[in-house]
Amino acid sequence: MPKRDAILEAATRVFLAHGYEGASMDLVAKESGAARRTVYNQFESKEALFSAAVERVWRDFPVVGIAADKEALGDPAVGLSRLGRAVVEFWEPPVAVAFLRMVISEGMRFPDLPRNFFEAGKAPAMRALIDYLQQINENGSLDIPDAELAARQFLGLLNEPLLWLRVVGVGEPPSSAECQRVVEEAVMMMMARYGSSG
Repeated sequence: MPKRDAILEAATRVFLAHGYEGASMDLVAKESGAARRTVYNQFESKEALFSAAVERVWRDFPVVGIAADKEALGDPAVGLSRLGRAVVEFWEPPVAVAFLRMVISEGMRFPDLPRNFFEAGKAPAMRALIDYLQQINENGSLDIPDAELAARQFLGLLNEPLLWLRVVGVGEPPSSAECQRVVEEAVMMMMARYGSSG
């Protein structure tokens, strides 16, 4: 629905500009050009609007389909490379990093914020990654006794060098060459650690 999408786009700008506490349904209505009643008809509360905005930020994260990709299931190096690039590309736009920064900064005052951010976005992506790792463990491509731990290790190999300095506002965004190098190294480390010895 175009109107809903326009409201969510405006809501994202309002949350990033004013923070969660400073954002309001009225500000979103004004920013989107929609009637106040229209915003309330679409979203029953600011919390519901925030959750929907988070889902919108995460919706294009392509990790969710990886467990059904036959080539990725047959060759874990291919699958992990695709996953790695997807993660890196997801965090590349400044809006994704800004949203994460806002959630962290306001999380102490609004404990539901980090929970909603996680449940609406990262949790489904993490479940998809864990499911993929479990499947390649079951088909014998890799030997992964703890898929959840392996998923967190893989994300750490990507996010530590490429994301967290940006979240705290230190340094410049990495170049595409640096992103590619980090993904390749992360895949090699996963393959070295979990490569089947048999």
